[in-house]
Amino acid sequence: MTDSPSAPHARDEVSWLPEGGWRALACVWLLLVLAACAHLGWLWQVERPRPDSDVMALLPQDDRDPVAEAAFARMASSAERRVVVMVGARDAATTRKAVDAWLSGIDGVPASVRHRVSGGDLAAWRAFLAPYRGGLISDAGRGVLAQGADKQADHALARLFSPAGGGGLAWREDPLGLFGDWMMDQAGGQRVRTVDGRLWVSAEGREWGVVLLTLKEGAFSLDAQQNLMEHLGLARQRAVGAAPDAEILIAGVAPIAAVIASEARNEFAAIGLGSTFGVTLLVFLIFRRPGALVLSLLPLFIGTLCAMSATWLVFERVHVLTLVFGASLIGVGVDYGVHFLAAGIGEQPFDPKRRRDQLNPGLWLAMVTTVLAYVALALAPFPGLRQMALFSGVGLVAAWLTVILWFPYLQWRATHGTSVGTWMGHLRAIWPTFGRGPMGIAMALATLTVLVLGLAQIKVQDDVRALQSAPPALLAEQAHVAQLAGVPSPAQFFVVQAGSAEAVLQAQEALAARLAARVADGTLSGYDMLARHIPSQARQAADCAALQTVYRAPQWRERIEATTGFDPALMADRLACKPLAFDDWLKHPVSEPFHSLWLGRIGAQFAGVVLLSGVTGAASLDRLRTLGEGIPGVSWVDKPGRISSVIARYRGLMSGVIVLGYLGSFWLLWRRYGRETWRAVVPTVLASLLAAAALGIAGLPFQLFAVLGLFIVLGMGIDYGIFLLEHPRNDDGNPWLAVTLSAFSTLLSFGLLALSHTPALRVFGLVCLVGVGASWLLAPAFARKERA
Repeated sequence: MTDSPSAPHARDEVSWLPEGGWRALACVWLLLVLAACAHLGWLWQVERPRPDSDVMALLPQDDRDPVAEAAFARMASSAERRVVVMVGARDAATTRKAVDAWLSGIDGVPASVRHRVSGGDLAAWRAFLAPYRGGLISDAGRGVLAQGADKQADHALARLFSPAGGGGLAWREDPLGLFGDWMMDQAGGQRVRTVDGRLWVSAEGREWGVVLLTLKEGAFSLDAQQNLMEHLGLARQRAVGAAPDAEILIAGVAPIAAVIASEARNEFAAIGLGSTFGVTLLVFLIFRRPGALVLSLLPLFIGTLCAMSATWLVFERVHVLTLVFGASLIGVGVDYGVHFLAAGIGEQPFDPKRRRDQLNPGLWLAMVTTVLAYVALALAPFPGLRQMALFSGVGLVAAWLTVILWFPYLQWRATHGTSVGTWMGHLRAIWPTFGRGPMGIAMALATLTVLVLGLAQIKVQDDVRALQSAPPALLAEQAHVAQLAGVPSPAQFFVVQAGSAEAVLQAQEALAARLAARVADGTLSGYDMLARHIPSQARQAADCAALQTVYRAPQWRERIEATTGFDPALMADRLACKPLAFDDWLKHPVSEPFHSLWLGRIGAQFAGVVLLSGVTGAASLDRLRTLGEGIPGVSWVDKPGRISSVIARYRGLMSGVIVLGYLGSFWLLWRRYGRETWRAVVPTVLASLLAAAALGIAGLPFQLFAVLGLFIVLGMGIDYGIFLLEHPRNDDGNPWLAVTLSAFSTLLSFGLLALSHTPALRVFGLVCLVGVGASWLLAPAFARKERA
């Protein structure tokens, strides 16, 4: 290797630590690795942690509106344990038979099962509410109160002689049937009704029995998922066996989470096994020595152990996608060991300690730039990404420490090259220079063509729904159940907050008038709020006073008394107009189905939510988002929209961080390589642009995860330039062999991520696949050609 002012890095490095210090550090590192192993052993034997498959754990939180976040957390907590099952057939008898067979299959599942409404419950609720009936009037009932006395009397007399009852009360208690109508209105737009005590829906020419499951464990418990899916499969078999034409629809977070977790486990196994096999085969082809193979895989093994220990030490719950992403560490964790072994091919005399001193500056810079790229992932608001950043960062540092501190003492024999390794190393000597000669010009034209075609087709997409990895068939089934049963959406809703529960109810009543207009024009099919089930005291008092006025009206009294012999004035006297207190209602079992609509006190405010059903399309959302304007305390919450805006904000921020990363890397490398620094940076810049262009050509969106993939391209691509700058001789094939092994192992791991079913990981994997591959192709094309 030639010494020259332009290549100060080619000189032999002087160790900054005496050999005794290196040995002491190696022992300290051994103790830390043993501690990590002990920690993992304790976890395995005592705590037995399970990876988390909660999709929402990957999503960012929006701290700007804590009430909205509390509302969403409350609904998410309620929804994750709920599973809605609909069993349908052409006639009611067949449906009842299929439902009973289905229920026999679900027996034993750890959940409460509800498919009937007890008549005793209805009677108890009616008895509790009846004393307050004067103030419990629906919108339709107010329409009756607004009619003339003759029409009101006709309405009351028609009900008197009608076979239908008055909501369970004697006619004299509720002659207009207003309380009965209010009781019927409690479904609030829900299509589920009670038929012979069963929860029932009639739709699409079929009769549907409805079964509600409330899981005792969270939907993201892997044991609970497996147990539930086994019972759901058995129940489906029995229902179809009893009624072959029965149709079973299932909606809930748990079934989707189970499918996602299963796919993630399969991907983790495929990526891990595929990467391990590929890397092992590469190392074997190059070194053909079991000892070299063991040494090259040792940093990977140690890095994975330490990464798992650190991640479970810092985070209470580790997401399953963290492990999938961490499988990519397989392709990166062997890099340092491969470089160490490749640099020693043909080494005379054999001196791994001297080689450590020579390689340490370059390996240090390579490790720092790569780890900084992973650390940049932690700047994103995704908790799952922070886990991935910690996992990968710790794993790479552990792999580097293993090589630097242990390899000089573990490699006892010199590394011998093979014909495959020799051929790979000789490729460096014939590699074209970018823009020079026929091959170099062809490379430049191909690069320019891909950039022009690809960058022109890039489409930025920050919609969080684009990250959805659930199978489309499951999502369609969920939407079908929501349509049939009128289940409200937990994604978009209104939050109403005020200084008291009474003020919350009054604001909801003002909003209800506007929502009714949106139901009438088809913007939504229904809505639900606390004020539909417990009117404000002001409204109860006003409604009761209006009803008393009707009962005392002369024309009304004459008609009713003449026909029935009963003085209607007594009806007015029986209405004490004492409003039903919100706290009393909240404590009674009648309010239990609606507790999810009440958030309670949050700070100095009280809050409730207004849920919507049948909202479809961006146009509907645009008509709804401004509906609460002018009503104090009413705010619109579009959870996907909020998260998407956070994603867009961080995509812009992280893009800026990438630019700073390149500038920081340039400054860091300038201190060692001076004017030659551009040779390590420019190829990586071009590779990053090519990776972005590949998304445009493939028709995939440019999103936050694409930007995060560019961080990996930055860290890995500059590594290749560093190793070639450290060894500038064109006829020195060992550094290029190490770079090739490093690139191919990285391509194996990240390339397999491009096959993931998770859209975010697929975009991330493609960016890394193209970016790292292009960095490997371009790095020697920009390297200085120097011969001995």
